[in-house]
Amino acid sequence: MRGFKGRGLGEAQLLHPVREMRGTNYQLCGLYPFPMGGGAPLEGVPLGRNLLSNEPVCCDPISWFKNVRLISNPSAFVMANPGLGKSSLLRRMAIGLCAFGVNPLILGDIKGEHVGMIEELGGSPLPLGRGVGHINPLDDAGALAATERLSPAKREELLTELHARRRGTIAALIAILRKTPLDEREGAILDRCLLVLESRHNAAGTIPVMSDLRQVLKDRHVEVREVALDRGNDERYDSITEGLESSLNSLCGAGAFGDMFSRPSTHRIDATKPMVFDLSRISQTETDLRAATLMACWAAGIGTVTTSNMLADDGVIERQRFLIILDELWNTLAAGPGIVDQVNALTRLNREWGVGQIMASHTPSDLQAVKDEADRHKAKGIMDRCGIKILGGLARSEMPLLTQSVELSVREQEQLATWQDPPAWNRSKDEKTHYSNDDVFQRTDDATFTDEELTAWLQDADNAAWYYDDRTTEPPPGQGKFFIKVGSRAGIPFRMEFTPSERLSRVHDTEKKWHEAKRTAAQERGEL
Repeated sequence: MRGFKGRGLGEAQLLHPVREMRGTNYQLCGLYPFPMGGGAPLEGVPLGRNLLSNEPVCCDPISWFKNVRLISNPSAFVMANPGLGKSSLLRRMAIGLCAFGVNPLILGDIKGEHVGMIEELGGSPLPLGRGVGHINPLDDAGALAATERLSPAKREELLTELHARRRGTIAALIAILRKTPLDEREGAILDRCLLVLESRHNAAGTIPVMSDLRQVLKDRHVEVREVALDRGNDERYDSITEGLESSLNSLCGAGAFGDMFSRPSTHRIDATKPMVFDLSRISQTETDLRAATLMACWAAGIGTVTTSNMLADDGVIERQRFLIILDELWNTLAAGPGIVDQVNALTRLNREWGVGQIMASHTPSDLQAVKDEADRHKAKGIMDRCGIKILGGLARSEMPLLTQSVELSVREQEQLATWQDPPAWNRSKDEKTHYSNDDVFQRTDDATFTDEELTAWLQDADNAAWYYDDRTTEPPPGQGKFFIKVGSRAGIPFRMEFTPSERLSRVHDTEKKWHEAKRTAAQERGEL
C-alpha cells in the first residue's frame, strides 16, 4: 500500500505494475538529467529528512569516501546565506563523526562559534589573542617525543618534515609582516640558521623559541656565513642579515605582532581529543595578526596530524582519523598572503594526509574576494575539487558564478533562490497560529527529553530566550534546508533537524549576545 489512510492522503491499496519501455540512446538522452534525485545512501552522519520522500538523509565526506566510495576525495563544501543553518550543519557532521571515532580539528575559529561544541565533546578550546595565550612557530607538535618511538628511517623523515614546516611557517609569517616574500639569499640564511638551531636542541629534546633563532643569526655562525656570502667581512654580514634580523625582532615581541609568537606555546594539541583554536579575541581590524596566527595554527595542526600518521605507519599507535573544519572560509582566505596556498594544498593532499575536510562560506563571490589575482584562481579551484557540495538558500544573482562549479538544473536554482527569502513581513497575521518547537524540529529521542524537563529548563531566562526565538518559532522558509550535490547527479533536498539534546546543550546557538534584546522585544509585543 502507498500513501496514508484518510481523505486526500493518497491511499492506494492496489499498485499497478510500472510499464517498462525501451529506446535508443538518441531518444532517451532527453530524460537526463532527471528532475529529482534518488534516495541517499544510509551511510554517514544522520542530517535530517528528505524533503521529497521523508526518508532519512545521512551524509559526511569521510563515510562517503571510505565506506561507499561515492566521492573521490574526503571533502565537502557548504554554502548558504547567513542565518540558514550553515554552521549548524558543520557542527552536526563534526558531532556525528566524533561518535564514529574521527577527531574534529578546527584550526582557527575566527568567530568563536564552535567552542561550545568542542567543550561538549570533551575537547580542548585553545584561546589565542593579545594577552591571551601564545603559539610558538618553532613548536614541534609532539615530533621530538615521537622520534624516540620510531624506526631510524621514520625518525629521519619526521625530523626532515619538522624542519621544512618550521622554515615554511617562519617564511610565511615574515611575508605577512613585510607584504613581500623572502628573497633567495634570505631564504637560504633562514634555512641554515634553523639547521644550526636544531642541531643544538633536537638531541636534548628541547623546543627553541624565536629569540633562540635570532641569536643564531646574530652569532655569525660559520655555517650561516657560508650561505650569506659575506666574504669573511663582519660589516658585510651585518648588512646582508639586517633585514632578516629586523623581521625576526618583530616575531620576538618587538613589533606589530606583540608577544604572540615570542614565547613557548601556551597550549599543546592533544591528537586524541577534539580541539579548536579560538581566535575570536583577535580584532577583525588586525588583519596581519589574524593571518599570522592562522598560519601558525595551521602549521601546528598539520604537524600534529603528520606525527600521528608516522606513529601509525610504524605500528606504534592505531591510526587516527581527523576532520579539519574551515568555517567562514571567506574570512580565512582574506586574512593574508599564504593562507590560500595552505587551503589549496589541503584540498589536494587530504587523501595522502588521511584527513577529511569540511569548508563553508556564504556565496560563490566570497571566493573571489581575495586581493591577489593568482590567489583568486586558486580559491575558485578549492570548491571545484570538493567531493560533496551542500547548498542552502542563495540569491539568484549568485547562480551564474555558482553553476561554473556546480551543475544545477533550472528547478534546483529556483529552489535555492526561494530558500533565501525572509519570513513573512506581517507578524500580526500569524498571531492566531500557535507554533511549537516540534513544528520546526521533529523529535527523535522523546524518551530522554520530557515535557517536565523542558519546563524546568525554560526557567532559565537565556534558555527561554533562545527557545522562543522568533527564528525558531517562525523560521525563514529556507532555514535548515539544503541540497546535496555530487558531480552532475540531481541534488538530494533535505531539512536538517535538531535533536532535543542539541537544543539542551545550545551548541548551535550563535546569537547569545542578542538574547536580552530579543526577549525585551518579545515582551513589548506581548509574546512572552
